[in-house]
Amino acid sequence: MPGESRAMASPDDTVKPYVALGMLYDSNFLRLSDRVDPVLATGKSDKDDFIKRLSAGFTMDWAISRQHIVIKANTNQNWFQNFTTLDYLGWDIQTQWNWQMGNNLNGEVGYNTVQELGSFARINRLVPNLQNNQRYFANGGYLFHPRGKIKFGVFRDEYLFDDKTRKITDNVEDNAELNLQYLSPTGSILGLRLLATEGQYPQRQFTATSTQDNAYTRINYALTCDWHASEITRLNGWFGYTQQHYAHLNERDFSGLTARLDLTWQASEKTQLALIARREISQALNLFTNFVLIQGADLNLTWQPTQKITLTLPLSYQQQEFLGGGDINPGGGQEKDNVGNMGLNLRYSPLDNLSISTVLNYEKRESTDSLRSYDTQSAGINILAAF
Repeated sequence: MPGESRAMASPDDTVKPYVALGMLYDSNFLRLSDRVDPVLATGKSDKDDFIKRLSAGFTMDWAISRQHIVIKANTNQNWFQNFTTLDYLGWDIQTQWNWQMGNNLNGEVGYNTVQELGSFARINRLVPNLQNNQRYFANGGYLFHPRGKIKFGVFRDEYLFDDKTRKITDNVEDNAELNLQYLSPTGSILGLRLLATEGQYPQRQFTATSTQDNAYTRINYALTCDWHASEITRLNGWFGYTQQHYAHLNERDFSGLTARLDLTWQASEKTQLALIARREISQALNLFTNFVLIQGADLNLTWQPTQKITLTLPLSYQQQEFLGGGDINPGGGQEKDNVGNMGLNLRYSPLDNLSISTVLNYEKRESTDSLRSYDTQSAGINILAAF
């Protein structure tokens, strides 16, 4: 759920429009294995693509007394040079009201909608993959003691696909969350969290021959923390236990320890290290299985030699185990993948309202299903001008 926002904008900074132009080259856009003939899979001899994007948007940050409203909107047109059938119009709209009543009661209410082309890493073929993700959320917290706070919230996530061939993957989740927190004098927060989820696939009808379920429930019990170890070190995350129960195919239920820890270390004025370690369940959003258990770590090293230049080195490694689907691995059992990423990102801001970003990335997946192993390289540039 969105975190609390305390930023207050001056009248001069209320609305900021911008435009951007981006170009991206990807050597294997559909993430095809070397063992797959691209002509048979896509009708084209090339696996690579060159994508152009033109986008425009604005941010609005508006403070009214103790109320705070934030609106972000972006629309973008995307053109593909090779896979032209994937051309699409996308958008990203976020609205949030950070409300405050008195000194002890506050919370957030909002709505987000994003239309974008989904990743092909779990599909590996040329199919319409335009999706619209929506979230509705509302929450409130009561400071019942100078060192104690209780928070309750509800939110709904919808993952909806545009093409009828992808509708079977449409997913809706309704969530309720309860947090009990201890606020330390140093600014750190320690808490207990209960998160309950009820999910369904509204376009699926379950029958005696079905290999996928159409409904599930999930409960997560967790110890949460936001520990300010020092002025330069911060640890934020949770450690808990997750139980996922399917409505019909109970043999595919999951229960086990899950966790996510984010460590940020400001090594110097110019250097920052961010480390994320995770063991989480995530939506798979493909045609064969429902969820994936992700275990791995992300490392981002950021160096800012001057105010105008920022260099970032992102590294990641994940073990992915697919859950809740049929035995899609030809060797038997659920598919298991190892995925590694490494990149180099450079951001240059010659002017306060102008930035130029370049991206280089290499990605490799090794899978128990040899037809899903792949590697790809990508490079891109994005130019943004704000007004």
